[in-house]
Amino acid sequence: MYCLTVSYPKGEDTTFDHEYYRDTHIPLCQRLFGEHGLRGTVLRTAEGKAPGSDDLNHATIDLIFDSSEGLQAALAAGGKEVSADLVNYTNAKPRMSFCEITVDL
Repeated sequence: MYCLTVSYPKGEDTTFDHEYYRDTHIPLCQRLFGEHGLRGTVLRTAEGKAPGSDDLNHATIDLIFDSSEGLQAALAAGGKEVSADLVNYTNAKPRMSFCEITVDL
């Protein structure tokens, strides 16, 4: 499996609309990326440097795909639309990372 992780770091003047992100942006990603092997998402909020703190990121999401090829196809097909929606929920500059993952639940 392959994962795209997007984090929205907190800063002095950054804003983040959690409700819009959860109710509108994530479903947009699911709709646009689903046919390209998106298996699911993991949303993390209130991330901090210590338990109970929320000083690192507004949110971080893992988008889990069947393969890196599926992720690349998803970004080619819907990446521009997903990126254009950014202004509707935050002014934070997102950080992205990519990796192979193994999930054992």
